[in-house]
Amino acid sequence: MKSELDHAVMAKAFFGSQHPLFNTFGIDVVAVADAKAEMTMPFSETLADGRGALHRGTLVTLLDTTCGLAIFSALRSLRPIATIDLRVDYLRVIPSGSGLRAVVECIDWTDSVAFISGRGYALDDETPLATVTGSFAIDTLGPAFDSKEMSTS
Repeated sequence: MKSELDHAVMAKAFFGSQHPLFNTFGIDVVAVADAKAEMTMPFSETLADGRGALHRGTLVTLLDTTCGLAIFSALRSLRPIATIDLRVDYLRVIPSGSGLRAVVECIDWTDSVAFISGRGYALDDETPLATVTGSFAIDTLGPAFDSKEMSTS
């Protein structure tokens, strides 16, 4: 039986220096436990659209990333995963000047596929901006994030 991974170690491995995009976004791990994950990202002028709101692609990136952490928590391992299908349905526009929050749950998984469901929010607002559902391949050909070759220090 594998031990429960500390969410800080999990996040550090996932968001290491080899992922400059996530560093640029300023993504922060709020919680990871029991097949669920929550992450936030602050507002950034650099990533804003013409209305002064974060670009919709930033919400997709945050949701996809949060999906990965929810799956790692469900599997209790940082095994390689890959997005098979990710559906984001926008319910309303991202407010100008607001950061984002994603809350995702891995609702089930088999030996080869994990299934997720979640929502994206503006920071400090409980009305969803978007919903996300999807499936992810487990044990893809990429390196495991908790392998000895990857440094977590």
